[in-house]
Amino acid sequence: MDPFSYERIDDPEAAVAAIARDPEAAFIAGGTELLNWMKERIATPRRLLDINALPLAGIEVRGSALRLGALARMSDVAAHPEVRRRIPAVARALELSASPQLRNMASMGGNLMQRTRCPY
Repeated sequence: MDPFSYERIDDPEAAVAAIARDPEAAFIAGGTELLNWMKERIATPRRLLDINALPLAGIEVRGSALRLGALARMSDVAAHPEVRRRIPAVARALELSASPQLRNMASMGGNLMQRTRCPY
């Protein structure tokens, strides 16, 4: 892994400004994919912007809809009573998709942005 600097971001505007100043930086939340890429030198950001303090981890009921924050952990979404009641297939898929350790770290947004290396 190459050397890098680390900055914890606690404000959405600061996150946007930080990536605008340094487009070669990378946002990190769970890090379950990015850190592996960095270890293999597939990704080599010189700066990591930790966004875990941003207010994006909520799971909210809005009428007939559920709103899942990008920083919501897979395990939290899978265990949420309204997710289990309204969309049980999603809860089950999350439970089956990774080990408990990964589910506790991995964010929903990170999984949506995942760059899989598998050819399927």
